[in-house]
Amino acid sequence: MNPIRAGFVVLAVAVLAEAAFSPEQLKAKYYYDLGPGQVDVSSYPEAQRANYAVFSKTCSQCHTLARPINSPIKYRRDWNRYVERMHARSSGAGKPFAREDTKAIVDFLSYDSRVRKIGRRAEFEERSAFLKKLFEEVLAARRKAEEESNLKKARPYFDPASVTPREQ
Repeated sequence: MNPIRAGFVVLAVAVLAEAAFSPEQLKAKYYYDLGPGQVDVSSYPEAQRANYAVFSKTCSQCHTLARPINSPIKYRRDWNRYVERMHARSSGAGKPFAREDTKAIVDFLSYDSRVRKIGRRAEFEERSAFLKKLFEEVLAARRKAEEESNLKKARPYFDPASVTPREQ
């Protein structure tokens, strides 16, 4: 196969690999970024539905809601640490959120974790295993696209033997 044709084949494979995933999926930083970005809170107590509104408005400013919703964090003490860290980061990012919002966010995340991650543990673990496998595929697609991009940037090989001398 000639080098130009081989280059097109490699490019086509890379494009097909990228096409299998959405741009959002290809940007995923963690496996849990690939999960659903919302929770059906219709059966949650009124206070938790209000906390969900604060959570979704506040946390979506810096990252997808899929990240905390699908993360392996389950316990209040861990959510408290996580949200405190996000609160500190938000101040430096120019998107600060109110101190009182941290309590509402932690209340929602710990309640939701008890319901979905602990109460329906097998279902949550199955979903997490699926997301981990999907993330490996996304990483492979990213690597392939990066390799293809590097190939495009590489200078072609120059074979001096293929050049005929000029006639004088």
